[in-house]
Amino acid sequence: MSDGLENGFRFERKYHVTEVHTPEIEDWVRRCSAMFSEAYAPRWVNNIYFDTPDLSAYFQNINGLADRTKLRLRWYGNLLGSISKPVLEFKLKRGMVGAKESFRLKPFTLNRGFNTGELQTVFGEADLPAKARLELSHVEPSLINRYHRKYFVSADGHYRITIDSGLEFYRVHRYDNQFLSRITLPESTVLELKYAGAIGDPDYRIMNFFPFRVTRMSKYVTGLEGVEG
Repeated sequence: MSDGLENGFRFERKYHVTEVHTPEIEDWVRRCSAMFSEAYAPRWVNNIYFDTPDLSAYFQNINGLADRTKLRLRWYGNLLGSISKPVLEFKLKRGMVGAKESFRLKPFTLNRGFNTGELQTVFGEADLPAKARLELSHVEPSLINRYHRKYFVSADGHYRITIDSGLEFYRVHRYDNQFLSRITLPESTVLELKYAGAIGDPDYRIMNFFPFRVTRMSKYVTGLEGVEG
C-alpha cells in the first residue's frame, strides 16, 4: 500500500561534519533558540539503494542534476535477519526541494548470500503501481548503508533536524552477497535541517545558528565511491 507523498515537498539543509564529535553537535541543536527537543527514540536506519547497471543515479548526483529520483528500500533496526516493516521509497529531488513517495512491502529476510532474485520476489508480492514497477525493471541493488539516527523537532513544530552517525556502507552485487566489502566513517556526522516548502519566509536565526558548512554530501555517492575505492 502506498503511503503517498510524505509531508509534501520540503527544503533540506545538510551539514557533513567531521571536525566535531556527535555529542557536541547535539549540544548545538539543544542550544538553538528554536528549542529543539527529541521527537522520536533514536534508531538504526538501513537502506538498500538501487541504480541502473551504468550507475545513472550516481552520475546524475555527481553532475548536480536539479530534477532526479533516488530509489531505495528502507527498514529500521538490525541490518541482517527478519525485516518486518520494509518500505520502498522514491526520494524526489526537484531543484531546492525534495519529497518522498513510499510503498509498504511484505516482511522478508536478509541474510548473507542474498541475491537480487529474492528482492524481485518481494516486489512481485507488493501492491505497487505500474509506474513503480517500471522503474524497478531498470535498476538493481548497488549499495547498502546504515547509520544511527536521532530526531529533533522545534517547539513550534515547523523545523526538524536529524543527526546521523556511525555510518557504514556495503557494496551489493546480483548474487551471493556476503557483505565483506565494507567501509565505515567513524569521524563523520550528518546533520540535516528540514522545513516545509510552504514556509515562505524561513527563520534565518535558525538557518545561520550552526557553525558548520552546508554541503551537498550524498550518502549514496560517498558510500559507493568508498566501497569501490
